[in-house]
Amino acid sequence: MKNKTIKTGALVFGLALLGSTQTFAQSERRESKQPPSFSELLKKLDANEDGKLSEDEVDGPLKEQFAVVDADKDGFITEDEMKNIAKTKKEGKSDRGGDKKSKGRREMPVYADLVAKMDANKDGKLEESEVKGPLKDQFKTIDSDKDGFISEEEFKNAPKPERGQRR
Repeated sequence: MKNKTIKTGALVFGLALLGSTQTFAQSERRESKQPPSFSELLKKLDANEDGKLSEDEVDGPLKEQFAVVDADKDGFITEDEMKNIAKTKKEGKSDRGGDKKSKGRREMPVYADLVAKMDANKDGKLEESEVKGPLKDQFKTIDSDKDGFISEEEFKNAPKPERGQRR
């Protein structure tokens, strides 16, 4: 009986130790996923040491979102632009005024995000040959002035999909 109690105690202790190790490892991983600060990005990426980041100097997700982060469209990301984008994300707001944390609702795309992803010729406009999916299907309807481009204003005024439809 005593031997069985010792084995049970050792098993419980081992499982508790394993569980606490897993929890600690997961919390460490979460902490390491923090985005780098602007000064860390500069140290790592600012090749010409001018204190700002050009599209040629960045990579990964920052390169993909460059047009969104570069608010003044001067071709560089500054510390202020990084702070503004971080503040916007922290507040959970998009350019369309929606709350990104709304439960059960799919976030409507932001025009700047679409331009960053789809604008192949980097002219800051979306033309029919550059768009895809539901936006391509509705291009002629959304392009209200029929100039061959979807402007930000046209995108904002586009008819909203009915409940249950994807946009």
